[in-house]
Amino acid sequence: MSTNVFILISLLLPIILYLFFSMLRSIKLKNKWKLAKQKHLTEHDLKILMQKFKPYQFLSSEEKSRFESRINYILMHKRIEGIGPFKLSEEMKLLIAAEASLMIVNLDIDEPYPGLTNIYVMEGSYIESDNPVNPSTGVPYHVPRLGESRKGGPIILSWDSIEESIKFSPKKHNLIIHEFSHQLDQQDGHFDGTPQFQTDKQYDLWARVMGDEFFNLRARILHHKSSDISEYGATNEAEFFSVCSEYYFTDPVNLYEKHPAIFEIYLDFFKIDPRKWHY
Repeated sequence: MSTNVFILISLLLPIILYLFFSMLRSIKLKNKWKLAKQKHLTEHDLKILMQKFKPYQFLSSEEKSRFESRINYILMHKRIEGIGPFKLSEEMKLLIAAEASLMIVNLDIDEPYPGLTNIYVMEGSYIESDNPVNPSTGVPYHVPRLGESRKGGPIILSWDSIEESIKFSPKKHNLIIHEFSHQLDQQDGHFDGTPQFQTDKQYDLWARVMGDEFFNLRARILHHKSSDISEYGATNEAEFFSVCSEYYFTDPVNLYEKHPAIFEIYLDFFKIDPRKWHY
């Protein structure tokens, strides 16, 4: 084999392998979606959604079809299980998948929450097992948590908080919306409070609006002024995105009135208007 041929093969082989594995991944995803779309929710499942998941009633027929296929995809290809002695019923899993699917029902996606494989649920709040004490204060570093979303998964959730979230009451708190927003945030490879967009114009508008609102929240906290956006959102840009996502889905009318710029860019991103089930 001549040197030139060897060099050519060496240069082309990574490209060929990349294309081959990309093709395999595409075929695998198509098969996963095919199975999710072929499997229909049972009459019992649909009854649960009608009775216990208010937004379902306000989806169009096309949205319901996409919503149900996303639920099936999550139930079939993501592991949802209780931790320790806490066991999840099929109804609990359905409602968790429903709330996660609502956020992406109108998004043009290749896969629901790629990289996420495990969703763990505890009965109540929890504290990390590795919880050293701060020697200067005598207080443990970690406080009880209701949930967390780690980069690339898993997600950990408290069922006690999920039960409150599913009611979609205007409390500006929704655990599933918060933690799954972190997953959407990470899909562009960065954990920075900016989800993935198609155009530079969308990125620029997002950066301007969310940047202004984020620093306004921090300024209000610094000057001990009250805010209708949770102070936890001032932790960093990633938490601000998730906190505002909770606000958007649980109290959209107030968000529209008090922070119309945030509401409009969220509407542009999620492509669903939660005011339909909050009026």
